[in-house]
Amino acid sequence: MTACKKESKHLTAMLLLLLAATLIGYGFEALHVQETNIVLIYVLAVLMIAWYTNSFLWGSVAAFLGTAAFNFFFTQPTFTLSVYDSDYFLTFLCMTAVAVFSAALTLQAKKYAAQVYMERRQTEQEQYRANLLRSISHDLRTPLMGIMGTSEQIMDMSVENDPRRALAKDIYQDADWLHSLVENILGLTRLQDGRVNIQQSAQALEEIIGSAVSQIEKNHPGYEIDVRLPETYIEIMADARLLAQVFVNLLDNAVKHTPQDGEIEILVNEKDDKKVEILVEDRGEGIAPADLPHVFELFYTTVEKGADVRPGIGLGLAVSKLVVEAHNGTIEAQNRKDGSGAVFRITLPVL
Repeated sequence: MTACKKESKHLTAMLLLLLAATLIGYGFEALHVQETNIVLIYVLAVLMIAWYTNSFLWGSVAAFLGTAAFNFFFTQPTFTLSVYDSDYFLTFLCMTAVAVFSAALTLQAKKYAAQVYMERRQTEQEQYRANLLRSISHDLRTPLMGIMGTSEQIMDMSVENDPRRALAKDIYQDADWLHSLVENILGLTRLQDGRVNIQQSAQALEEIIGSAVSQIEKNHPGYEIDVRLPETYIEIMADARLLAQVFVNLLDNAVKHTPQDGEIEILVNEKDDKKVEILVEDRGEGIAPADLPHVFELFYTTVEKGADVRPGIGLGLAVSKLVVEAHNGTIEAQNRKDGSGAVFRITLPVL
């Protein structure tokens, strides 16, 4: 519908509603109903016009025309815009003000109702998407574990130069990548549900990091990860499985961007303010300056990718940020200052 046709339709609707208010007013007058009730009929017509046109301008024009129609048809002398009784001027002023104010309130109420509806629709869609992702992820978990287990058995039963061993290794690594993706999707849906239930308990930080390192070294046997821990025992309140997944995501990211003979380190430092700092450092190509402000955004992928880097979908770091913040911690990314490579710094409270 063009703007001209739309405005013409609004004009027609306004005139018809004001005509209907006038006819109803004549009916009230024939029944000797007080003039104040006729005024209310015009105010109601203005409200209907404002609601239909969704325009304060049309509502204001209708308010002035409604006042003029009431003066023309129902005040002495009728069929003129003249007024004998000066008290009517106050009536006209109040009638116009009430009509304009009511039109404004009507439009605000309509906009608020539309906003509430859109927010409810968006919430329902997000909930549907989360339920769908969770269902699919749970269904994928079991066959992926089966594929990984079978490919491991084939590797164990094959000699080093058997081509089937290399094929089984490729199958295992692809299945492991999908399994990591599934875990991140499940973590994301849990954390974005609005009813997050993180099962925190006292955990040894060394054990959480150790389980993540073991998983990465098992899946990437050509890499060695150097872990440097302080001599003191560090205990934190954490959901061990979720927090371990954070370190798996960071280490997996480091492995993707670091050559096999490159250096990957985890440094743990105690702070004076009852916090612990964990640094995950690598010797890869680092993070592009254009990517640094966005690396933790959902579904954001790096602008510059190496030819041998497996493409991601931007879930791992986003989930890691959500998990760390759910543990009352912080996470940030930067490039190393002592050469090429990236550093991810996590700060967590300690017991």
